[in-house]
Amino acid sequence: MCHSGAMHSRRGETYIGGDYSIPTGMEPDVHYKKNIHCVDCHTTGEKGMGDKLRKANCQSCHIEIEEAHAKSIHKNLDCATCHVNELRGYQVVIWGPGLVAGKESPFKKYSLYYGIQSPPVLMKDQKGKWMPVKVFPHSVGNIKPEVKPSERLMFRWPKGEAKDPYYIVGTFNIGANDKHLLWIEIQQASHPYGKGRSCESCHKEKQIATSTWEYMDDQGTEDTFKGGYKITADKNSLKITDMKNTTPIKVSEGYKLEDFVSWLFLKDKWQMSGDFSIKAEKDKYKKYLMLSKSIDREIKALDNYTKNKDKKIQKRFKELKGIALHNEDMAMELIQEFKIKKQTNQK
Repeated sequence: MCHSGAMHSRRGETYIGGDYSIPTGMEPDVHYKKNIHCVDCHTTGEKGMGDKLRKANCQSCHIEIEEAHAKSIHKNLDCATCHVNELRGYQVVIWGPGLVAGKESPFKKYSLYYGIQSPPVLMKDQKGKWMPVKVFPHSVGNIKPEVKPSERLMFRWPKGEAKDPYYIVGTFNIGANDKHLLWIEIQQASHPYGKGRSCESCHKEKQIATSTWEYMDDQGTEDTFKGGYKITADKNSLKITDMKNTTPIKVSEGYKLEDFVSWLFLKDKWQMSGDFSIKAEKDKYKKYLMLSKSIDREIKALDNYTKNKDKKIQKRFKELKGIALHNEDMAMELIQEFKIKKQTNQK
């Protein structure tokens, strides 16, 4: 219950879903639906109960799939890259004047811009392996010194203990609350696992994700308001653009827009240079796209055939399906073998 959902994590993921996500109603992780609990995968480390292993080992349950994936054209992707489709929770974080524990502070955290970001942006980790990430803008006001932009995408843990990157955009003046320091927060996502993404959703000229949110904090405004933005990642840059409110903002007495809506004055400033494209050779992609669609058709037909068969046949098909969907080069041969056995059994 400590790490149940997006309300507790900037990552925007939730394992349990439902009422344990903000906005509520997120689809639970497929493992949770099967009554698999957190500690079933995140086992205890060397230091005892409080030391839970951050990375779960999928191979403990999915050894055939893991082996097939390790030999596939997508071997350089972690499993969540395809199986996480949306991220909830914080979409914007602004630091500015406000009340903290009932006292005035220059650094009140206005983080309750709750919403949905979809699909996750795909990015390489420190070792060059693709992962899904949540990308969202941060700004902190009341900064005195000038802060320069980062030279490149930065990793908090360069050796890979954790994979969260960030990028400092720099400081800007908007006429209130001294300088505003901007950075792009980037968080690796691991849940919830669901149906795999399609080939077309990744292999485009640009990665485009959208965020829609509602401001839910009890400071700054007389009422909630809604808004959103777009994230574009391509071979030249990663940008957060089209930041806007879609309903009116009614500022409470004693507050300024610059305090909790500084993004309104900074809008398209959150961007960084770099290659964030997902490259694929055109002919090779076309070949595997056609192959993938053929595999999907075959799997669908066999799904209908096996659903009323005995447990032994269903188990064999489930193993086949897992391997076929994670290694296109092995798929058709395995499907053909299964169909030959199917015809033999019918005779």
